[in-house]
This record gives sequence, C-alpha cells and structure tokens, in this order.
Amino acid sequence: MRQEFSIVYTARPLGGEPTPSDESREVVWVSPDAIDGLTMHRSMRMRIEHYLTRAGKPHLG
Repeated sequence: MRQEFSIVYTARPLGGEPTPSDESREVVWVSPDAIDGLTMHRSMRMRIEHYLTRAGKPHLG
C-alpha cells in the first residue's frame, strides 16, 4: 500500500538566499499576490488557498 501526502509550510525569511537542493529545482520567496501565476499541483494550490483565506489557520483534510 502507498499513501501520498503533501505538506505546505509557512515561513518568513530571516537572512541568506533561498538555495535549491537535490530535492528542488528552484527555491524562491513569493508574495501571496504572485501565487496565482505559479505552476503547482492542485493539491498544493488548495492547501495554500485554505491558508490564505482562513487567516493563517492550518487546514487538515
């Protein structure tokens, strides 16, 4: 049996530069206004939209 899941973290930059790794092709900080223009899986978009529309409260489901 295989169970896939996705997690969206919230963060704020404290310093340094976003740096890609073996698990990421690109790492950037974006403003909420720029999210609509990003390509992502619909499950990730749903989680981000839940966060933004629910005043920062997490969505589990």
